[in-house]
Amino acid sequence: MTQQTAPCAVTERVIGIIAEVLDISPHTITPETRVLRDLETESIDLLEFGVGLNAAFGIPVADDTVFLTSLRVHLEEARHADADPYKMMAGRYPHLSCDRVACILRTLDDGPVLSVQDIADYVLHALRAGLHEKAPSHAG
Repeated sequence: MTQQTAPCAVTERVIGIIAEVLDISPHTITPETRVLRDLETESIDLLEFGVGLNAAFGIPVADDTVFLTSLRVHLEEARHADADPYKMMAGRYPHLSCDRVACILRTLDDGPVLSVQDIADYVLHALRAGLHEKAPSHAG
């Protein structure tokens, strides 16, 4: 893993992207900051975050996965199917740790749960999975 893709460097870059889009100081954002609950974030901002993530890291950004936008829908589907919500979340959100999934399920009733660290973990997962776009070849 390079210095640029070290977990702390990724988290700092994600914080920088969010701060830039929202035009706020990055010093007011921590990995635990909840993006939709603690910051004045609108749906258009999420799209801009996605563009920023793609530009900064060269990864495809699946908005629904990275921003947990359909989390409640998926949990309701799991409930109706009498399926294990932990297993559902592991399949839909592979970037989230078991501890984070448990925390989300415990605090879901308090409001939107997406944290800055969740976004950074998505980026790290994509980079580790080799999903970053290859640099264009300049041969010839």
